[in-house]
Amino acid sequence: MNPNYNIRGALLTILNGMGPDNEHEADIVHLCHLMAWFREGAPGSDFEIERRFSMLVEALEHSAALRLQVKAYLEQFLNESRYRYTFAELGILGNESFGQAMKNRIFQRLLPATVEDKTVRESLSLMFTKADDHEWLEAISVASWARLFAVLEWLDPAIPLWKRIQHEMLEAMEMLAVRIAALGIDSEVVRCLGIAERHTSPFVEQHLELRNMIAQAHQKLSNMEPLNALGDHLDVLLDQCQMQIKKAYAQSRVHGISVTLSMQLIRLEQSINRMRRLLQLLGALPTEDRVATCVQFFCTLTREENRKHSISDLWRGLTDKLALRITEHASQSGEKYATETRSEYWKMARAAMGAGVIIAFLSLFKAVISGWHLPPFWEAVFFSLNYGIGFVVIHLLGFTIATKQPAMTAARIASAVDAANGRLSSAERVVELITQVARTQFISIWGNVLPAFATATIVALALTVLLSSPPIELEKGEKMLMELHPLLSAALPHAAIAGVFLFLAGVIAGYYDNLSIYYRVPDRIRKVPWLRNQLGVVRLNKLADYLSKHTGALAGNFFFGCMLGSAGFVGLILGLPIDIRHITFAAANMAYGFQAQEFLVSGLDVAIAVAGVLLIGMVNLGVSFSLAFFTALRARGVRKLESLSLAGRIAKRFFASPREFFYPPKETEKIDQETSDSIEKAEFK
Repeated sequence: MNPNYNIRGALLTILNGMGPDNEHEADIVHLCHLMAWFREGAPGSDFEIERRFSMLVEALEHSAALRLQVKAYLEQFLNESRYRYTFAELGILGNESFGQAMKNRIFQRLLPATVEDKTVRESLSLMFTKADDHEWLEAISVASWARLFAVLEWLDPAIPLWKRIQHEMLEAMEMLAVRIAALGIDSEVVRCLGIAERHTSPFVEQHLELRNMIAQAHQKLSNMEPLNALGDHLDVLLDQCQMQIKKAYAQSRVHGISVTLSMQLIRLEQSINRMRRLLQLLGALPTEDRVATCVQFFCTLTREENRKHSISDLWRGLTDKLALRITEHASQSGEKYATETRSEYWKMARAAMGAGVIIAFLSLFKAVISGWHLPPFWEAVFFSLNYGIGFVVIHLLGFTIATKQPAMTAARIASAVDAANGRLSSAERVVELITQVARTQFISIWGNVLPAFATATIVALALTVLLSSPPIELEKGEKMLMELHPLLSAALPHAAIAGVFLFLAGVIAGYYDNLSIYYRVPDRIRKVPWLRNQLGVVRLNKLADYLSKHTGALAGNFFFGCMLGSAGFVGLILGLPIDIRHITFAAANMAYGFQAQEFLVSGLDVAIAVAGVLLIGMVNLGVSFSLAFFTALRARGVRKLESLSLAGRIAKRFFASPREFFYPPKETEKIDQETSDSIEKAEFK
């Protein structure tokens, strides 16, 4: 018995049900059954989908009567369908804010819209009901589609069916052109581009050119003439529009970007790309294979219909643009965390030591607040203010917290990656940058940890003498040491949570830097009357200049403190073991714990506590760096990275000059190394 009998029989049953209806509209249910028949083979492989498609074509080839019947049905269905809104809107962001778009998608997922099956969009919705249907549809080769079109005699662009669709394409293009013109002269876009009113906007010009082209196109289609080269001038104007969009993104590095502006630029890009695709389908722009272009467009529409309610797609499309601007601000901040010279190295050490001293006091303040036994909410508020204000003071004094560096330096390293092909634009530069970051991180950690431990010890001893009792009770001290145990406590998971907060602090810093630039906060501050009266013009200008450079850092530090201070309270509300462990606070807590026990601790307990502090630091740094690095890569459109090659280069550099990962070389050594690298690079070429 033929193993394909049941599959072929089911196909023939579906095809025999298709036929033109002179009294009623063509019923889409037959096409739905055909797509369901294809879908049965989707879980298998691409080969099975191709086999079923070939089976369909062969069935039409072997029976002229069946072919004519199916052809008449499909042409009736296609002639009765409406295309313009689908071509102009499907897959393109609507004229709504990000919040409205997100709300609409959630609502549509809960309560889908009613179906009006004569628009192409709703037809696609009825035929391709699964979210992954576009995947098996894209697996069908162009050659198979061309074979089907040949059987149905659809390869001739002059047939009435294609003429009707082409007329609707022209109407869809006019809708797109109006949208592009309106978005291109929007106040936010104009401000970002800095277009003078006397200059003609290409966004407006393309609409005027399209109207002229449409008049000629309708006439040519009526005379059965091809539209060759009719869209050449329009294509040039669309190129100019895209250049303006690129300019807007470049300007946003200087002037910042908002969610609204980002959505407008995305909508412009999508509309221009859609107009170009329609011009190719019309024949007004050249294309290598018109059948392939048609198939790709059909698959694109199907994919967009499948993903129309996808919240993740909306979020990803927008956040990639914003993340690029935010991580670029973070990478600029990260420049100071890569030390090249020894003077910079020791300057970073002094800054880290200052932060370590202050953190020792913050750790003590937290222990004191904890002893007040406040209600959980107010305890979280005081913890947050303690950390937040403390971190802001650290920044105002020019000190640095080691664990905040990875979120900044990761974006700096990622900026050295070429987003065009996911390859390293300069491997030597990246390795050199990682070497600089490694030694800066090394000295910063020890600059934080050792002064924090020493200061906490001195403060605890001094308070014991002054108060005649340790500032930390014995029970509290034992708890502090137990919280550092890497195995008997949740120190490492809590350190990972702190790492996430460190990453978020970097994002917040970049976000507020972007916001400050976009809304011109320093310039606005200079114009506040009561501040001018209170501070005077000179001091107000100094304040505005300071905020122009440090708004993001101040916000990031304060919110980081709030996240650390409120983590335990959030865990209490949710009934989850959420808390944080931070290497510098852990070092200070270790000192307070030892002093609470009058330093009567065994060598094993000391080793465990030290190991816990070091492991907490490794988790802090690893989590925050990984999140920041991959976010920065994604923001630059990099989906792959030569990780093994990069790791090999770093290992080679480490074994050749291990000291450079911990201490910067002399200036003469650096010059010799750069000369050697340039010679090696020249030889490689």
